[in-house]
Amino acid sequence: MALKDLQTILQQVHEPDEYQLVVQNMSHNLYWIWKLENAKLKDLELNLRVFRPEHARFDIFINGQYVLEQDYLFSTSGRDILIKFKKANFDYLLAISDVIKIEGDIQVY
Repeated sequence: MALKDLQTILQQVHEPDEYQLVVQNMSHNLYWIWKLENAKLKDLELNLRVFRPEHARFDIFINGQYVLEQDYLFSTSGRDILIKFKKANFDYLLAISDVIKIEGDIQVY
């Protein structure tokens, strides 16, 4: 890996953005679905993508507590980022009042 490539990755890592998610669907059988409207992962050059897998480009927090990547699914729908929390992986119920944030390589339009 070239020094320039490493600098590009470090620049994105050191510029995390944090956004609060909003409820999309709380009545799905398997998931609590939350979204960030009009957002996407920041663009990253193709040759650098192997060094920054998608799951390593952001973190999810519920009421300040880090959520493991095995406890949710990441997807997009149109111009929105969707986070689908796996109900079976939680010992508690998520509520509309919970503060859920995404932090990382996120860009809002």
